[in-house]
Amino acid sequence: MLSWVYPVRIVQAIFALATIGLSAYVIGTLYDTWSFSNTIYYMLFNGCWTTVVAVPYLGLAPLWLPRISHEWVIPAVEVVTMCLWLSGWIALAAMIPKPGSCNYPSCHGLQALIVVAAVEWALFLFTNAFALLDVKNSRYNRKHHQEQQQQPPVSEVTSTSEVTSAPEEV
Repeated sequence: MLSWVYPVRIVQAIFALATIGLSAYVIGTLYDTWSFSNTIYYMLFNGCWTTVVAVPYLGLAPLWLPRISHEWVIPAVEVVTMCLWLSGWIALAAMIPKPGSCNYPSCHGLQALIVVAAVEWALFLFTNAFALLDVKNSRYNRKHHQEQQQQPPVSEVTSTSEVTSAPEEV
């Protein structure tokens, strides 16, 4: 496994916790208007999903539980999580008011939530690209390894016809 993946997973967990905090702040302060918006609850779900399911599985399963970290499950969890974050920050960005009319602290919290969610999506996009490359490389290596095993072993080549020449008579 690549050495830079674990620090990225920690950053993903931190951004997910920030999403949980910002979503809770917006739900608490805008109780009458925005708290009943399903988009805010969806962003809260994204933060919880990433913190509780995605990052622990993606970070720990390859090390401690290699049997359940199948080569297709890790990219699938990456793709699902990436799609959740993409749909969440786009939906939230479509719903908030224009930046010029965003004059209250909760609106700034919504803007911060959009930025954090977009960065989280970009992080999952980045790690997903490497997960898919890993699948491609592992399939190539497995195919190449199987082809080598199917070939008969190379035996020592011995010459069956030794050419002996008689000395020339002069």
